[in-house]
Amino acid sequence: MTPDISIASSRQRTRRLAHRVALLAAAALLACAASAAAAPNPATNITPGPLPRACTNAPQSARCIAGVMTVLDRARAVIGLGPYNVPTDFAALPGADQLLILSNLDRIAYGLTPISGLVPALNTVAASGVSADTDPDPSAALSAVASFSWVSNWAGDYPNAPEAYYAWMYYDGWSGRQTSNLDCTSATASGCWGHRQDVLAFSDPGIVSMGAYVGRDAHGQVGYAMTLVWTPSSTWTNYTYTWVSAQADGAGTRGRHAAGKRRPQIVVTARVS
Repeated sequence: MTPDISIASSRQRTRRLAHRVALLAAAALLACAASAAAAPNPATNITPGPLPRACTNAPQSARCIAGVMTVLDRARAVIGLGPYNVPTDFAALPGADQLLILSNLDRIAYGLTPISGLVPALNTVAASGVSADTDPDPSAALSAVASFSWVSNWAGDYPNAPEAYYAWMYYDGWSGRQTSNLDCTSATASGCWGHRQDVLAFSDPGIVSMGAYVGRDAHGQVGYAMTLVWTPSSTWTNYTYTWVSAQADGAGTRGRHAAGKRRPQIVVTARVS
């Protein structure tokens, strides 16, 4: 593959933790299977195009985020979906909020229950995953919950949250030597597209909650982690940021990215992981 991808670098990786289920194991597995059927994986990795020049030195800027959203919209079009309708202030939101919004726009597109919001305890769990460069495990934080299921993703060294999300959703399959999903060890490995399947997990009735964190590990490398938890009800927690709040800000309706006038674009030699 010609190295003309502008999302990620050769050092970047993603990992996915296999589903862990407390009680209701059969129901959780059925839910995952139903989700996979409702939201099929892309036939192949979708190669992103070039990003704005601002992404080289200002990856958190509105101009760069708008460029990444354009790439995400193109990938969505390849699989027959419309653009991501994010709030106008999307670029100014914390990375964890951005991950919630993007995840829900995809979940809703496939008829899945939207994530209710970000849970403080799960955000802390996600932070521990970033610190340790691994998938967060929320089991301890859920010890008082009678029935739950969960999935988790981690990605390292991406310049912003939407780029990490692109890797999970559209560049998570097999690409030979260019493969960056550490669990996708061959064209037929079960770990291929695992991150995407996690984002789109859980189709049974119930409540889906999220923990997400963007930060740096002990070596100063930026990392991204998320965990989704399914429970029969929401009485076990409160939320720091909710989907209702995101909708009130325009998520799912406005369809405008926070961006100024586009500048010439460049190709950054990189690959998704």
